[in-house]
Parts: sequence; C-alpha cells; structure tokens
Amino acid sequence: MSDTVLLKDVELWYTKLDPRYPNARFNKQNPTWECQIRTTDKDQKKEWEDKKLNVRNAIPDDGEPYFYVNLKKKSIKSNGEPAQPVELVDGNLDPVDPMTLGNGSVGNVRLLQYDFDADDGKKTASMVVGIQLTKHIVYKGKPKEGFESTTTEVITPAEDDVSFETDEY
Repeated sequence: MSDTVLLKDVELWYTKLDPRYPNARFNKQNPTWECQIRTTDKDQKKEWEDKKLNVRNAIPDDGEPYFYVNLKKKSIKSNGEPAQPVELVDGNLDPVDPMTLGNGSVGNVRLLQYDFDADDGKKTASMVVGIQLTKHIVYKGKPKEGFESTTTEVITPAEDDVSFETDEY
C-alpha cells in the first residue's frame, strides 16, 4: 500500500534534480534524484517523525543546529523502465529549471510512501516525487579560477592557403 504525503514549508539543500543527470555517485546502475530537507522547528521535526521519516540532527561548527532528512528517487523502476523525474514547479505550477535551485530555497515537498519488509521488521520508504517552490533562491555558479578576461585573436587562412590534397595520413 502506498500513500502520498505533503510536507509544507521545508528548506531545500543539495538538490540533484536534473532529469538528464541523476546522481550516480552511490549507484551507477540506478542513479537517483535527490534533495535534503531541513528545519530548525521542533514541531516540524515531530511532524516529520510522525510521518515515518528518518530525521537526523546536525550541529554545525558555525550556525544554528538543524534537523534534516535526505530524500531520493531512483531513476529506474524495479521493472527496468525509466522513472519519471522529480517534478519541480513554482507557485503557479510552472516548471522550474532544476539547475537554478539554490541552497536555502523553500517549498512544499510531495512524497510517495510505501511499506516494505526488512530484516528487522516492517519499514516505510519515502520517495520524493514533486517539489513546489514558495521561495526560489537562484543558484549562480562561481567563476572558474585561474583565468582572467582577455582578448582572443582569430586568424582565418585564405582558401588558397589551405591544402588537404594529400594521401599521407
């Protein structure tokens, strides 16, 4: 049996949601789309635990302690067919480019939960299937280091200067 669960107003971190490039770092045969949800609110933490999520605590060296859950979705279904990517939309339900999603964005997360048998009893799995952004912090990559802006001289040879009529390779 599976249920749909909606988590509201969660912070989003470390999203890997590009439909073309799921994360293959931990599983090359079945890469995953993934994100981390965070909160500092103890009531929200309790809500997540009540929904059978594996909530963890983090105490960073700098900054406020927080609670988090890592969520995933496999890119290949158990029957071998490709899975639908995680849906990412804005408040108007318009698609959002997942490559623009920066850490600290806020949204509503839709999960699909299902029970399964494990060695130590029955457990509940949670799979992220959709995210609706309510606060979109746009990610901008840092410039590559080592180069600075300069001019490039481009030289195009005249047609009669180029000779490729040779049999030697």
